[in-house]
Amino acid sequence: MKNISLVFNVVLSIAVAVLYYLHFSTSPNSAIEKKEAKPKAAVMPKIKLKSTPLVYVNADSLWDNFEMVKQMRKELEGEKNRFEAKFEADYHKLENDYLELRDKAETLSQEEGTKKQQDLMAREQKLTEYRQVQSERLAKLEADKTEKIQKAITEYLTEQYSKSNYAYILGYSAGGGILFANDSLEITSEVVDGLNATFKK
Repeated sequence: MKNISLVFNVVLSIAVAVLYYLHFSTSPNSAIEKKEAKPKAAVMPKIKLKSTPLVYVNADSLWDNFEMVKQMRKELEGEKNRFEAKFEADYHKLENDYLELRDKAETLSQEEGTKKQQDLMAREQKLTEYRQVQSERLAKLEADKTEKIQKAITEYLTEQYSKSNYAYILGYSAGGGILFANDSLEITSEVVDGLNATFKK
């Protein structure tokens, strides 16, 4: 009886060892890799999906290389330069008029001097208001353009990767919430290429 029990225990131990070996020697990604062998619809040819469900895009590099960002930065820069050129011209004209009034003060009557001074103060007030209004306009314009860019990126990622095996596409940037990101998980180049191709259309 003891011999039978001993043999049974040995056989059971071997069976457990074989199951353990088979379980842990099989790649955990084999099921995913089998799924990847099936043809995918509407996926850009440059995209090579990784076996991991977690990848990231370098946000700084994306914003530096996305053509839509470059174009909108150029547009904002143009708007800002036009505003600054007009403001500086009006400011210098006002400054020169103040200096001219100071030089002619002795030749003017008190009433004339007071009126000219009030006119200059009113112009200065309008110039200050103009600068504030334009600064707010430029800030709103930048916010609108940023929102448009973010929307374009989100729509592209949703369209291209919604049927992929990626569960998350994170945005990595220096000083951001992600402290470390392995280079093997980065898909910045393929995302930038795809975004630029879509934007050019």
